[in-house]
Amino acid sequence: MLTLREARQRKQMSQQVLADRAGVARVTVSQIELGKSGPRPHIARRLCQVLDVAPSEIEEFGKAARSMRLPTPSILALRSETELAGATAS
Repeated sequence: MLTLREARQRKQMSQQVLADRAGVARVTVSQIELGKSGPRPHIARRLCQVLDVAPSEIEEFGKAARSMRLPTPSILALRSETELAGATAS
């Protein structure tokens, strides 16, 4: 597992270059690297795309990576159309 700083340095990018390519502020990258703030899932996703790594490979993105998983379908989504049609006809 890598830190964001290690992944960035492996790509020989400055914080500013990473931020520009990901469409975020340099201070955002800095705060994540320093542990002052955790990334929101969409920010983590953009940074990972630029660095060409999976969110689960970056230490600081552990929590954000779990948030990026697709939600499980609700019970209503699992019901068939005939069940729903029968429920509304009653």
